[in-house]
Amino acid sequence: FGFTPTRRTAGAMLSASAFEKFRFTGGRAVAAASVSRKREGSPLTPTQPPRARAKPDDEVSDDPSVRQHPYIAPAPARWRERYAPTCEACEAARVPCVHHPEVSLKLLIIGHNPSEHSWGSGWSYSNPSNNFWKLLAKGRIVPEDWTVEDCPRLPGDLGIGFTDAGTVPGNDANAYNRATMKKWRSDLYARLRGHVARCADTSGDEDARVGHRSSMSIASRHGPDVVAFSGKRQYAQLFDAVPSRVDAGRQPPESLPPGWPLCPGRTEVWVMPSSSGRAAMTREAREGPWVELGARLATIPWPRAECRGAE
Repeated sequence: FGFTPTRRTAGAMLSASAFEKFRFTGGRAVAAASVSRKREGSPLTPTQPPRARAKPDDEVSDDPSVRQHPYIAPAPARWRERYAPTCEACEAARVPCVHHPEVSLKLLIIGHNPSEHSWGSGWSYSNPSNNFWKLLAKGRIVPEDWTVEDCPRLPGDLGIGFTDAGTVPGNDANAYNRATMKKWRSDLYARLRGHVARCADTSGDEDARVGHRSSMSIASRHGPDVVAFSGKRQYAQLFDAVPSRVDAGRQPPESLPPGWPLCPGRTEVWVMPSSSGRAAMTREAREGPWVELGARLATIPWPRAECRGAE
């Protein structure tokens, strides 16, 4: 991906040495009551003058197929969807952050549902037994010294966002039956459409007005470059008839689930091996697709020209 120990892409180009190495010790969970120490350059900094405003009530669509705001877990949990950086004040208040408007992402990662650990920490894939952050580094998707503590900065620095199919905490994916997964599908699609609509708002796209916010034309301009499902189960459950086999890697555009809300011509869909420590597989089978994804992402420029204009 071209990262070196002393350079960073996208934005500040900060020295990697400016970041302390973060490790979990003794299996200690991240405290749910507070965010751990902030690294230099973290988006979790004091608020600055707003760069975007929330739409007045009469401008907000009441279309249930388009979620107005990213999902934020109720207190005392800290988990939230991360499509953009969040300032310290908005993070603490558990409100959508208007100081960092959403722009089209390079990569959106869709997990199954937050673990109990992530639900409390606020950071995706924070359970010490999860291999996710090691796999991102192995694929050169993030610099090798970045860890779970850098989760809040990924949307702004690298164009990488996070959401999950389900917005409830739990450590056993198999505990959620088919009926539950169908409900999650509708909600996930509404949240994806909402993200794309907010990106359109940021860019000043006139088609983002009420009545057009769920259109595929908006998705074709403002959807992420790549969506990666960090496990096969949450992807397979999007189909009306769950497929018996899903191959890891990029999915053919014609094979996507019915009703998929993002434009196949704009957004590639990848399915990745699970990063969970519970998933038994060889090292090659687990790491290979992430390395392939990293190679693909290295060819995609970010931010997009329209996103740079919106800054």
